[in-house]
Amino acid sequence: MSKIISADEAARLVPDGATLLIVPMPSEELYPAFPRVFKETGSPNNLTIVWTAGIGPFSMEAKGMNHFAHAGMVKRIIAGHIGLNQAIVKLIATEGCEAYNLPQGTLAQLYREIAAKRPGLITEVGLGTFVDPRLEGGKMNARTQACEDLVECIEIGGEEKLLYNTFPVDVALIRGTTADARGNISVEDEALEMECLEAAMAAKNSGGIVIVQVERTGDAPLHPHDVQIPGIFVDYVVVAQSRATHPHTMFVDHDPCYSGQERADLSQAVSAMPLSAEKVICRRAFMEMVPGMNVNLGVGIPMSVAQVAFEEGMLDQVTLNTEVGIIGGLPEGGKNFGPAKNPMAFMSQAAMFDFYDGGGLDLACLGMAQTDGEGNVNVSKLGPRLIGCGGFINITQAARKCIFCGEFAAVGFEATVKDGQLRIQHEGKIVKFVETVEQITFSGKQARKDKRAVLFVTERCVFQLVSEGLLLKEIAPGIDLQRDILDRMAFRPIVPDEVPLMPEAIFCDAPMQSASLNRQAPAEPKV
Repeated sequence: MSKIISADEAARLVPDGATLLIVPMPSEELYPAFPRVFKETGSPNNLTIVWTAGIGPFSMEAKGMNHFAHAGMVKRIIAGHIGLNQAIVKLIATEGCEAYNLPQGTLAQLYREIAAKRPGLITEVGLGTFVDPRLEGGKMNARTQACEDLVECIEIGGEEKLLYNTFPVDVALIRGTTADARGNISVEDEALEMECLEAAMAAKNSGGIVIVQVERTGDAPLHPHDVQIPGIFVDYVVVAQSRATHPHTMFVDHDPCYSGQERADLSQAVSAMPLSAEKVICRRAFMEMVPGMNVNLGVGIPMSVAQVAFEEGMLDQVTLNTEVGIIGGLPEGGKNFGPAKNPMAFMSQAAMFDFYDGGGLDLACLGMAQTDGEGNVNVSKLGPRLIGCGGFINITQAARKCIFCGEFAAVGFEATVKDGQLRIQHEGKIVKFVETVEQITFSGKQARKDKRAVLFVTERCVFQLVSEGLLLKEIAPGIDLQRDILDRMAFRPIVPDEVPLMPEAIFCDAPMQSASLNRQAPAEPKV
């Protein structure tokens, strides 16, 4: 039977040198205890901390994973995403700890391999990207270069695979809503399920302990169908003292529409987008949607594709989902990316990535920070800025069709859409179509080998990945090919003799009449 303890008592249970799996749900009762106890006692120290997704707070503020950004307390970080936690980014950038960045979904799946005491996870996810040990091995700073590889390249049946090695786990920090007297945990008021069960089993079968933060406890036994984490996996329970220490996200204390306890009126939650360069991008990406598709939308501009789908009356004809385990509903964007209003179903993040890795996604729309002539895309590292890959590698490597969405140039770019044409007022200062990306988060070479369907959609043109590289597929009305495209790229794409215009409906205020557009494939360029 699990024991109820305080957050500080929980932190004192963690031995020096321990490996912690932290399920990244904002547990602001439990997480702050670690630096507090460390400053008082010098322990726990030299920790290896492991987490999958990023949770914020988009600043240096002592919240979320920033609570663990203390040199000495932490020796090593293994994470899927770090860019939302600026104190963590600073710790890694200043060589304050060893650091590895591995694909978010692969990490979540690896927990099950740890639980089953298998030697590792064998997958194609990460081949040809910076995670591949023949490139960078996911190592994030100079201090880590001399450290062991966590990923190996192997061959099975004459095909290359990556082996992500397992490791023992000493402590798992997880979260739920209610704990009964036997330590069974339910999640009825959670916005996400994440990989809590997988992390708990990994720790228990490694001989470690499991600490769970909950909103409340109850004497009555939970209904067995409501139990998400059985009490046999739970050692200690920490009860949150307020909603503020057990919020749904770092920026929303509680929204009953996230957990399915209430339903939001989506007509009030979604507003029409003004006609702009961003809307042009989202409209063109939307045109690749077909009713019945399972669709993943990445953070940033791609999230606004949902607004276009709503405007075109098609939001209820596709199933949007997010990699953290949400199926259906309207995924939240911006800082609250992850949960969804009116979700249809929840599943664990590990199971969701099984679905993704196996080809279950029909369409993925994600961002792009840099693209090169090989079709490589970088979203994980820009100069000194460390971001991490998150679920990007899993998603882009397996979706049946992948669309990279983003403005053609960065920093200072301004444009208007008027009279059916795109008009550029100010060009961006930073070229995004570069000679060589700084880091390969998406491998164009691997995608071409696998004959993947890949588009690059900007406000002024669309590229298609073909065997020879990037083919200029469409150009926006009002755009000069040489001045606005070719002169502002660090490589020359494949340019056909005639480049079709992007569909004119994209550049008009009126709805696009999606019923007909989505059944009419855009014209193919003649090479």
